[in-house]
Amino acid sequence: MIKIAAIIALTLGGSFIYQEMQREETPIALQTITVPAGQRINITLADGTNVWLNARTTIQYPITFNSKERLVKLDGEAYFDVAKDKTKPFIVQTNKYNVEVLGTQFDVDSYSGTEIFETTLMEGSVRISSLTDDTESLTLTPHNKAYLHNGKLRVKPVDDYSSYRWREGLICFKKETFASIMKDFEKYYGINIYITNIQVQKYLYTGKFRQTDGVDYALRVLQKDIKFTYERDDDNHMIYIK
Repeated sequence: MIKIAAIIALTLGGSFIYQEMQREETPIALQTITVPAGQRINITLADGTNVWLNARTTIQYPITFNSKERLVKLDGEAYFDVAKDKTKPFIVQTNKYNVEVLGTQFDVDSYSGTEIFETTLMEGSVRISSLTDDTESLTLTPHNKAYLHNGKLRVKPVDDYSSYRWREGLICFKKETFASIMKDFEKYYGINIYITNIQVQKYLYTGKFRQTDGVDYALRVLQKDIKFTYERDDDNHMIYIK
């Protein structure tokens, strides 16, 4: 796990950003943290909320929250353990939806540049509302996931939380397609993977890797059960699956 001071120095040199947060009348100091590929960090916000940030994630939050709400902006994936405060709702703003809570544990996955939006609730309750459609909202109950399907929010139960062990530095997958696993590798290792071998897409795969083992180790392990070869183009950060 990278120390938070190291991340700030890497991304912004520890400087503050000044701008207006939503519903705030006067400018306040914001902190922006960006996590590099293959890393994750753990931070504590001013209200005591604990946040884990996954690889290639950016979060923006105020140094101190205002008197009405606790608003943070997220691009990527984060796990929140929100400090309870019934007087000030905690709001995670993504580029697609707001996720609002008073105190609970949940995971939000919403990277810009993708169509993916997922919120998985472990404890408490959250309200999810669209930024563009006032009629689209829902309240999520524990052990359920809200996700986008054909541009609309859907809900399904969650009975396996292994994929959220990324906080422990693990890449876990259960009955996932090869392409889905490669998308995880892209996120964690900061590379692009191009698949030309259609045979690898015929099956679903289950397993786990430690992020620190590296992409070459993970691919070599997969090769024991799946017939494919791969070539690396390090100059362009590409891997070709053949």
